[in-house]
Amino acid sequence: MSELTKTRENRADIHWQLLTSVSAVALLATVYATGNAKAADGDHPLVWIELGSQFAQEENGQDAFLPPFMFASPFDGASHTGVEKGSPAVWDRDAKITFQPEGSDWVLSLGVRYGKSSRKETREGHPTTANITKYKGHYSAYQHFAGQNSESHIILDFQAGKDFGLGRIGSEGSSIFSAGLRFAQFNSQSHAQIKSQPTNLPTGSTVNKFYASFAAKRKFTGIGPSLSWDASANLTGNSPVGSITFDWGLDGAVLFGRQRTSESHQTTEVHFKHYYITKTPYQHSASPPEREKNVAVPNLGGFAGVSWRYPIAKVSIGYRADMFFGAIDGGIDVAHRESRGFYGPFASVSIGLGGP
Repeated sequence: MSELTKTRENRADIHWQLLTSVSAVALLATVYATGNAKAADGDHPLVWIELGSQFAQEENGQDAFLPPFMFASPFDGASHTGVEKGSPAVWDRDAKITFQPEGSDWVLSLGVRYGKSSRKETREGHPTTANITKYKGHYSAYQHFAGQNSESHIILDFQAGKDFGLGRIGSEGSSIFSAGLRFAQFNSQSHAQIKSQPTNLPTGSTVNKFYASFAAKRKFTGIGPSLSWDASANLTGNSPVGSITFDWGLDGAVLFGRQRTSESHQTTEVHFKHYYITKTPYQHSASPPEREKNVAVPNLGGFAGVSWRYPIAKVSIGYRADMFFGAIDGGIDVAHRESRGFYGPFASVSIGLGGP
């Protein structure tokens, strides 16, 4: 059931990816001939525009909502925890514009990355028949779990760097060291509902039912200095005609910002006996915990891949990872710093504009 739900929710993203791929092929076909003509004249673009996408696995820890009744016999509640947690993967979109003045080794760049995911899931707990009373030939004890989560993130980069070259590593290689600013914002909303009747006894006997609900909003916003190293070495071919290069890079930043968490939860036990109902709420937050804290979040990332390069066009594929350590307060009743991370394969298309 959950797999089908995830498939439906990601269908729009898959359509977007296919449309992007078709558009990229058409665009490359258009610029192929003009690229060779520019190379013959010795022209080089002053501006590069890059569009890309990444299928990223998400590292997104947060405490699971675990009411004690979930573990009461005859259920194995541990197998149904975390229904309110986020999707394990997301499609990221990114765009970048790079400017290198004619005859200069200095490079200016502005980039943005955006991702959004959502997840809904329902599960049913099944009793262990060895530990439950059978009534009229069937078991009516049950546990029902329902959860949903939505998340988004945006990362902005502004950098200024200088190309020092790779020396003996490759005559046409580049090695760009950059410094700048990175901005990041993470948002998350979670909801969960749990219903349980762990006992099954004849009419007139005591029957206990449990109800639990949970809701949380989490956010981090931060900005800080960043450093990066982007390098490229020629593998085959040459720039005027076309080449294949091996690309790699490392980056790091320290983001100074604010964590915010707002959440509430309540669990209620209901006793039914001889048509008399008693409700007992427990583990109930007297007021929704709201926490705010100024934090410093270290960020480390890197990538490796290959590129098919022409004078005014480039296609790249590879693998990229980015980790933000302790960015989110993933706790429930008390603060608990958790990391956010994105890692997986990426692809991008770049087009060069301008020049003499």
